[in-house]
Amino acid sequence: MAKHTLKSGQLLKYIGKKWKNLHIGHPLKFMGYDGNGFADIWVEYQGKLMLLALKDVETLSVA
Repeated sequence: MAKHTLKSGQLLKYIGKKWKNLHIGHPLKFMGYDGNGFADIWVEYQGKLMLLALKDVETLSVA
């Protein structure tokens, strides 16, 4: 995914490595880029903020 293309509130899908006891099955809401080179992003998932690598998400298609 190209950097600087996400907009606040945009829905994303987690495609990264599975974590033990974390099953991300619902859309993530993009909150903003981390200031460290735009390689990480802040997302909201079930009311909690999470920091994820940009390479671990993709945009959801809206039908």
